[in-house]
Amino acid sequence: MKKTLQILIILITAIAFSQENDHLKFKEHIFWQENVKLKTADFKNDGKNIPNAIKYCDTIGLCTVGAFGIFAVLDVPKKNRKRSKLKEKLYIVPAFELPKSYRIKNDSLGVEKQQVVFDIYELSARWMRRELTKLTKTMNAYGALSIWFKTIENDAMQMNKAMVDGFTTEVFILGKENAYEDWRKQIDQLLAETNEFKTTPEEINRFITGKPLIENYKMVDQLMGNLFD
Repeated sequence: MKKTLQILIILITAIAFSQENDHLKFKEHIFWQENVKLKTADFKNDGKNIPNAIKYCDTIGLCTVGAFGIFAVLDVPKKNRKRSKLKEKLYIVPAFELPKSYRIKNDSLGVEKQQVVFDIYELSARWMRRELTKLTKTMNAYGALSIWFKTIENDAMQMNKAMVDGFTTEVFILGKENAYEDWRKQIDQLLAETNEFKTTPEEINRFITGKPLIENYKMVDQLMGNLFD
């Protein structure tokens, strides 16, 4: 069973979520939004070139798989002398990549199950925002986001992996009765509890425009990209 899980995780990981260093091709991505749900047509890849995709569709019902990631950008004032007065601005956005997301066959329930995974990525982003907000309140100084970002990111990655692995194991590998329904209820509850930290239109707009939204700010190159790549 452990070996089967490892192979399955490799399959899902093989659908690498790509990143654009200078500008996201937003037409190839769906950014997480509360009122936008994934549809069958969003899974553009037929999966023929994905190792073991057909095998897992036939054996455990994993016929639809999404390519998910979380993008982050940190913008800072251009002029050093302004940094004592102005704050860093961090944007975090979960995204779904259409060309690399596949479906072996029409599978409406499979799409709904992948929505759960997308929502787990949103929960990871919310957790990061919440923790970074706590830190900036206790360390009200310029540079706090830069200092603590990687630590928070690593913790979020571990949380994300544990939840996605747990969902995959219970729903697909073990096929537990009512597993999908139980996970859907659990994720909905967590989304409701963390609503104040949800992805905002401002954050999405930052990635669509590909440039700082605040005048006289610049992007920090080191933090541009897909965190969970």
